[in-house]
Amino acid sequence: MPEVSLHNPGVAPAPSRFTSTKLADFPMPHGREEAWRFTPIDRLEGLLADTLDGGVPTYQLAGKPLNLGQSITLGVATFALAPHESDTPLVAAPFDRVAAVGWNNIRETMRVTINGHAPQPVFLDVHAGEPGSAPVVGHLEIVAREGCDATLVLRHTGSGQLNETVEILAERHATLRVLSLQEWEADAKHVATHQLRLAEGSTIQHAVVTLGGDTVRICSGVTLPEPHADINMLGLYFTNAGIHHEQRLFIDHVAAGSKSRVTYKGALQGQDAHAVWVGDVGIGPVAYATDSYESNRNLVLGKGPRVDSVPNLEIHNGQIEGAGHASATGRFDDEQLFYLMSRGIAPAEAKRLVVKAFYAELLNQMDVPELAAHVLELVDNRLSEGSLQ
Repeated sequence: MPEVSLHNPGVAPAPSRFTSTKLADFPMPHGREEAWRFTPIDRLEGLLADTLDGGVPTYQLAGKPLNLGQSITLGVATFALAPHESDTPLVAAPFDRVAAVGWNNIRETMRVTINGHAPQPVFLDVHAGEPGSAPVVGHLEIVAREGCDATLVLRHTGSGQLNETVEILAERHATLRVLSLQEWEADAKHVATHQLRLAEGSTIQHAVVTLGGDTVRICSGVTLPEPHADINMLGLYFTNAGIHHEQRLFIDHVAAGSKSRVTYKGALQGQDAHAVWVGDVGIGPVAYATDSYESNRNLVLGKGPRVDSVPNLEIHNGQIEGAGHASATGRFDDEQLFYLMSRGIAPAEAKRLVVKAFYAELLNQMDVPELAAHVLELVDNRLSEGSLQ
């Protein structure tokens, strides 16, 4: 597990990665690059082309489509779909080929502005097209105004191919929960770039739940440039035979007193099920009193799946509260199974309960009860009898 620790802030460079809005700065990857060595590039070539001319995704609020030029307010959230006009990203410039392709092909922007406190989550449905359709490009700008407190759920369903950019900005002392659900059909392909920026005293819970699709690669970049910001990143995935699910994160602690927590968990079943998780946390030379921890756990159901899990820390000052990482991949816990079976539960049902409990821990943290029940039902339905033997 790569780890660098440098003490002298007068000498140490800050953690960073190359960013640019120019597509030419990110040539087509070949699979040997560090950022692409786990990715089946041949399955994503259509989404990495210079030009994506398949159009834009469709959006729905409460079952009603939101059309270009239209604005709808639901409670404290305003949704407006408008032509893309800005040459400057809201949060940060692209950091890889996916992000650069997405940025240079944006046609429309869904702007979500949140003011005030909302007791109930707001759901925005995203549809990418029909089977075999050309790749589409989506762009969401989500701004949480100062002092707000709200939950937004992005639901991706159906088929098609989507290159998506999601920019999230939390103003001072805002509290925002954003959950991206990927409930794709088996043929869908989805690459996404999530960029987050937190102002002083703000809190974001960013959750990614991936339950379908042929190939899904979601990369998230977080910047904490002001003190006392708090980011909590949660992720769940259920990866079936032949499916590729990839999650990559980069958290940049710039200012003092910020906190980050990363917890991703996934279960895999079937031949050639492949899950990738790469977590990078950088702690800058003046990011004193930083408190950071990242964890990835994988449950392998039967023979055939593959997991690549890579946590990284880059620490550039010696005055932090804490920084750590953990990664674990394994099969069913024998003690858990013995406990359940000793109470008369059949072996297959005991394993089913263990899988659901594995997910329930993080679903409870996401605090969207109707979604938690839906996710657990989907996982339960997709568990194969072979995986429970």
